[in-house]
Amino acid sequence: MRIAIAVVTSFILIFGLGLSSYMQDKDVVLSKHDNPAGVVQQGSINSLSVPYSPSSLKVDKPEVKGIHVTSWVAGDPRLFPDLIRLIDETELNTIVIDLKEADGRIAYDADIPLAKSIGSIEKRIRNLDRLIEECKKHNIYKIARIVLFKDTYLAERRPDLALTSKSTGEIWRDYKGAAFTSPYIEEVQDYNIRLAEDAARRGFDEIQFDYIRFPSDGLLSDILYPADHNEEKAISTITGFVERAKDRLSPYHVKLSIDVFGLTTLSDGVGIGQNFKQLIDRADYISPMVYPSHYWKGSYGFKSPNSAPYEIVNAALRDAIKKSVDEKQSAEVVKSKIRPWLQDFTLGPPHYGPEEVRIQIKAAQEHGIKEWLLWNPGVHYTREALLPYWKPAAVHASLETEDANPVISQVEQESSDTPQQATETLQ
Repeated sequence: MRIAIAVVTSFILIFGLGLSSYMQDKDVVLSKHDNPAGVVQQGSINSLSVPYSPSSLKVDKPEVKGIHVTSWVAGDPRLFPDLIRLIDETELNTIVIDLKEADGRIAYDADIPLAKSIGSIEKRIRNLDRLIEECKKHNIYKIARIVLFKDTYLAERRPDLALTSKSTGEIWRDYKGAAFTSPYIEEVQDYNIRLAEDAARRGFDEIQFDYIRFPSDGLLSDILYPADHNEEKAISTITGFVERAKDRLSPYHVKLSIDVFGLTTLSDGVGIGQNFKQLIDRADYISPMVYPSHYWKGSYGFKSPNSAPYEIVNAALRDAIKKSVDEKQSAEVVKSKIRPWLQDFTLGPPHYGPEEVRIQIKAAQEHGIKEWLLWNPGVHYTREALLPYWKPAAVHASLETEDANPVISQVEQESSDTPQQATETLQ
């Protein structure tokens, strides 16, 4: 009986983690450089040639209400202005732009010697400085998203930095053929921290790390880890990396945020090195991906979690707060550091429209969590779910009341559901 329970529990965790990984893998990348005038720095900054960007490019941090933008869209002069207009005309004030994605390609001319030597730079934004200046002109808070250890490009060109297979001795790959670099290797850590420093130097207000973890899907038992690898060591490695990165970024006066699986608010032993409590203690902000579509059938008692956006987000954030509060961090401090990724895409029934998006925001706000980010793989955000900036209190009042929950379909979501999106560029 105990064996059966253990098998079922393992399946649930792996399925949930794998689905989250699937959705995040559909993303893309961003950026480019032209050196802004700046001042000379000290310490680790001296090892990089691009001068520190002037403080005039920074904006005061707001209560973040943001959207994710792929590098392809950020670099497209036909599409990016529409997003600027959306932010100008709604309560949005923040943009999260991809700098490095899960394939390992860096989407701007980064001042990173290793990136240049292996050819990982793919300029998807021709002039990052101009983009940053445009965001500053519109008083938009700028977050640079950097995918860390899932890095097929670096792994293939530097197999000595990759996780390897016990059975073949070759690069280990997940079920979709993607490779991971080893979080244990200092050169891998330094490669990503240097990219974060480069982004900070160019004028981003905040650095956001994603895939800050070990693999979650694939034949995990075939990964050749060091002999002392276990969950405790994996957690200490990931949290130690956050501490190291934050120290390296401190001269730039940028915030550091990290993305984590939604399951980390529910369980401390998800097997990927992410411990919600330890990470929220170290980062400035933490963004659990509480997409209702990513929870398995039966989560929090719901037959179809995707059909219960308010309830799932409410329960996940309740757990996040509960496990984070202690004598060092009050409930108010914890709530100010939690910034969830919310679902503005459709993955199986029901279709996600204005009400489904807005009630997720409502669930966060009812916990006293004021900041949030929206994710859509095609970068098509639901304007009707957002409050116009000039009269936020009066608009969508019907969605802010106690009986605002929409009629929800109870059609079961099957694991075979695929994203109903026009693009394949997706957190």
